[in-house]
Amino acid sequence: MRGMKIAAAAAALMLVAAAPGGPVWTRAWTASMWQVPAEQAKTLENVTIRSAMRVGAGGAQLRLRLANDYGPALTIGAATVRLAGGQRVKVTFGGQASVRVPEGAPLVSDPIALPVKAFDVVEVSLFFPEATPFNTVHDVGGQQTLISAPGDHTGEDFAPAEKWRLRPLIAGIDVSGAKQRPVVVAFGDSITDNVGCANDAMPRCRWGDVLGRRLTAAGMPHVVVTQAISGNRILAHGTGPSALSRFDRDVLAMPGVSHVVLLEGINDIGNSGREANGVKRPAITTDQLIAGYRQLAVRAHERGIKIYAMTILPYVGAGYQTPAGEAMRVQVNNWIRGSKDFDAVIDMEKVVADPADPTRLAANLQGGDNLHPDGRGETRMGEAIDLGLFK
Repeated sequence: MRGMKIAAAAAALMLVAAAPGGPVWTRAWTASMWQVPAEQAKTLENVTIRSAMRVGAGGAQLRLRLANDYGPALTIGAATVRLAGGQRVKVTFGGQASVRVPEGAPLVSDPIALPVKAFDVVEVSLFFPEATPFNTVHDVGGQQTLISAPGDHTGEDFAPAEKWRLRPLIAGIDVSGAKQRPVVVAFGDSITDNVGCANDAMPRCRWGDVLGRRLTAAGMPHVVVTQAISGNRILAHGTGPSALSRFDRDVLAMPGVSHVVLLEGINDIGNSGREANGVKRPAITTDQLIAGYRQLAVRAHERGIKIYAMTILPYVGAGYQTPAGEAMRVQVNNWIRGSKDFDAVIDMEKVVADPADPTRLAANLQGGDNLHPDGRGETRMGEAIDLGLFK
């Protein structure tokens, strides 16, 4: 017995000795990537692209996470990062300035010596020396990608020769710290993503960003990241993979996730049985949509992650609203409120509804499409979430 204890202790020491050292990384910004449709695709050669993202946490160093889920292998000739208006710092991958991004695979940069504070804007520049088809993207209409004239402009300012409403490849930014911070994932569709939202928009136009700032102001360690896709659905692929199919990639594979806040389902309802481009989409039932919610909850709980569900927002007057769809929305919301599948329910429908007609979004919280809250509505949503849920 004594010999077994000695052997076990020796094995434990070996494991400790073999454990990798270095900084502890927390995801501070994310984007849920999808495959670009043919009509929006671009192939660029000998140009630099530049994107700006606002991180939700500070750290002593940065690390870039690139995603090439849907594309062939491609070459990045050079890369830099900087804080808005600051000095540019070169990015390396395995010690090299140029790197081949594998087909269908992610790529993580070396640590970058650029200290950042929470809510700083980080500017990323990537140079592509070869003809590069961009297949893996995220929609960023409010903060468009800048495309240079020919050449490597990663080390300098440039006047864009072109702007693109999609942002290719950049899927995450990590920050380093003394320990892993808890990560809250805002998971959903366009109401969560709000692709028209600029980094400097006021009022703030993503409820997740509002929640993240409130948590920081309250002295809580949580970081909020957004994993949402405009047009996304729970059950079926639409713009990007369905919520059910991307949940592992966008949530469960991320280190440090403590909570998911889920707002999705209106696109499933609105597109049920709807004809588009001469093709009729399959009709779904309330039970099928509820089964999808339950699967997300089960998979979160398997990893020890708490999952909070928001009720689906009012949408009467929206382009794809129907009486049958409204009836389904009411049924699903009633189920969400009474469900024991979630760790908590955030009754967001009541926060943004028109008091005179609760089937509609309040007129002063939207831009007029009766579907999407505007900056005022998104701010109201972020402010309505009880911070006690994260203690």
